[in-house]
Amino acid sequence: MKRVGIITIHKINNYGAIEQAYALNKFLRNLDYDVKTIDFQTYRVAESYRIFYPIKSRMDIIRNGQALLYYFKLKRRNRRFSQFLDSMIPMTKRTYFSNEELQNEQFDFEYYICGSDQIWNTYCKNYNSAFILAFARNKGIRISYAASMGAADICEEQRKEFQEELSDYRGISVRENSAVKVISELAGKEVTHVVDPVFLLQENEWRQIASKRLIKEPYIFFYFVHGDLPGMRDYVKNLSATTGLPIAVANMNLREMQYKNKKFYDAGPREFLSLIENAEYVCTNSFHASAFSILFKKKFMVFTDTSKGKGVTSSRIYSILSTFGLESRVASIDSAVTDMKKEIDYEIVSYKLEKEINKSKQFLMEMLNYKVIEDGVM
Repeated sequence: MKRVGIITIHKINNYGAIEQAYALNKFLRNLDYDVKTIDFQTYRVAESYRIFYPIKSRMDIIRNGQALLYYFKLKRRNRRFSQFLDSMIPMTKRTYFSNEELQNEQFDFEYYICGSDQIWNTYCKNYNSAFILAFARNKGIRISYAASMGAADICEEQRKEFQEELSDYRGISVRENSAVKVISELAGKEVTHVVDPVFLLQENEWRQIASKRLIKEPYIFFYFVHGDLPGMRDYVKNLSATTGLPIAVANMNLREMQYKNKKFYDAGPREFLSLIENAEYVCTNSFHASAFSILFKKKFMVFTDTSKGKGVTSSRIYSILSTFGLESRVASIDSAVTDMKKEIDYEIVSYKLEKEINKSKQFLMEMLNYKVIEDGVM
């Protein structure tokens, strides 16, 4: 049985990161590979599980007061993340904290895969040479699957490193359309656009691991990351007013103190899936909440930071929506609630999605020398 080592951003208190890490690992195990996710951590991992903030300002004191109010829910959330990792994602026994530690380890993997999430966002403090498999040079076959830049370009300090390392890859694939040209020019070789790992698993596979329904009545799931965008909260409030549906949230924010939203601050990965699966509407600025809205065939609206342009922070959002013909699901400041209520033709979306999934699976199987059966896909 061929052995595969995956390096990604996995051990972090973030729904999208842990779900995509699980998906790639599980898909390859479904192909009967012996797969381990390399337990690599950066300093941001520990920070993401922190309940209380270091006090640097008056706002930190207020945030810590809110955290204290929901302390036991936040502890339960952290525990659910840890339990999901331990039970669902086979990992190396040892935890590594630097590219040097990885380089000194005698792994017996035949294939090394890096991806997905924003592992190639070189403007992020979380970036590390390990995410481009620098430690695995001359140790095995290197492949990237759905690597994401999360930005418009590779920063100048890392361009030479990317050129040197990627030139030796057997295959390179990225998650955003905008990254294809950038990485292709750096690597000097063909780069393939593929879907995020969460799409490699079928809808029913995700339903099987989702928790039971958390809210009996119909509801709106409002999931936002990195704070509010202009008009986003007002839009959701108007949608709630016109539909009469309550709003459910899963991430803590000071603004939530003034609203009577249903607060699921203890939601782990399974609960997150359930909140999307059973929602009437999903409003979000998250890539993976958008991805699961598509998988579960939901009515959804995505908010993006258009002030920075489509080529920067919002590139991953625009890429996924344009791939499936869902550009109309991007909200603008004057978006009407009626836009959200419009039905999405998921028959057409599913047709496009299936083509992209098959292409993505084909890429992986070819790179891993998988014996392709007659129709070429699983």
